[in-house]
Amino acid sequence: MLISFTINAQNDSVQYSFFVAGHTYGQPGVNNIGLHPPFKEKFGYIQSRSEIHFGVFTGDIVSTNPIAQDWDEVDADIDTLGLPVYFAVGNHDMENRPLFENRYGDTYYHFIYENDLFIILDPNIDEWNISGTQLEFLKNTIDSNYQSVENIYVFFHQLLWWESDNIYKNIIPNSFAGRADTINFWTEVEPLFHQLPNKIIMFAGDLGAGSWSDDVMYDLYDNISFVGSGMGEGIGDNFVIVNVKTDKTIDYDLICLNDSINCLGELTDYAISINIIDSFTTQNIKLYPNPANNFVTIELEDINETIIQLYNINGQLILQKITKGVNKVYIDLTSLTNGLYLVKITSKVNQNNIKLIVQ
Repeated sequence: MLISFTINAQNDSVQYSFFVAGHTYGQPGVNNIGLHPPFKEKFGYIQSRSEIHFGVFTGDIVSTNPIAQDWDEVDADIDTLGLPVYFAVGNHDMENRPLFENRYGDTYYHFIYENDLFIILDPNIDEWNISGTQLEFLKNTIDSNYQSVENIYVFFHQLLWWESDNIYKNIIPNSFAGRADTINFWTEVEPLFHQLPNKIIMFAGDLGAGSWSDDVMYDLYDNISFVGSGMGEGIGDNFVIVNVKTDKTIDYDLICLNDSINCLGELTDYAISINIIDSFTTQNIKLYPNPANNFVTIELEDINETIIQLYNINGQLILQKITKGVNKVYIDLTSLTNGLYLVKITSKVNQNNIKLIVQ
C-alpha cells in the first residue's frame, strides 16, 4: 500500500531513511482502534526526522479476523503520519485475504527508490514457502534489476531464516502458525541473493508480541543481513529506522517505544553469528581460491599441530583435519553443495575464522 506525500529536505550525510515496524496491531487479544498506541506516540518523532521518507509494516498490521473497519482505522492512522507506508502482510492480515486484496492489491511486489531495490514478499500463500508464481516473480525481479541497483531490501512477516537446527534456532518468534514441516528459504530463496554483488538486508516482523517471544534480532553474514523486530509485549517494543548514507553504507536506529528512544541499545548489539572475517588472508594464513569449486588450498605459517574444521551455515561440522609438520593443506570440496562455509583454523597460539564460498 502506498500513500502519497511530499518528500522533506534531507541532511547531508544521509541520502534517505525509512522505518520498519512489525506486529503493529500490538498486544495479542487486544483490538486497538488502529495501530499499537505506543507506536502511534512515536509518530511525532518520525515526523521530526525529515530524512525519513517512508515506512514498511512487516505484517500483523491488524488483529485476528479483520474487517473493513480495522483497515479503515489503520489507514486513518497512516494519514496522520503523513508518510507513505508499504505493507508486507502477516498471517492475521491474511485471515481475510479477499478484503485486503480488494483494498490494496497484490501482496507481493517491488519498487525502486533512490537506486535501491525494495521487494515485498508474502509467505502466507504457501505455508512460509516462496513458491510458484511468487518465486518466478522474485527471480525475475532480481534478474531484471540487480545489475542496475545498489542495495536490495526484502520484507516479509515470518522469520523465514529460522530452522530448528541452525544458528537461529534459539530465536523465538511470535508464532509458527501455518508453517510447513520444511520450507524453501535456504534451498531456493536465500541462494538467489547470496550470489549477488549487492548488499542484501532482509526484514521480518513476527517478533515482540509477548513474553514468550524475542523482541529483536540481528545477524550479518557475507552480503546478507537479517533484521527481526516487533511490538506488543510492552517492555521490549521497538521498531527500526534504516539510514542509507550518500555512499550507500547503512546504519540502524533501534527505537524503543516504552522508555527513552535508545533504551534497547544498538541493533547490532543483538548480532548472533560467530565473527566471520571478511579478509581471505589473516595472520599469515592464506586460503585460495575463494570462491572455490573443487578444492581449496590453505597455507599455514605454523607447522606445529593445527586443527582445520569446516562448518556449514547451520553451524554443523562438515570436515576436520589435523596437520603437523606441513605448511600447505589441500581440502577436497567436490562433495559440498554451493554456499557459504566457515573455515576454523586452530593452533596452540592462534584461532582464525575465514569465510569460504563454494560455487
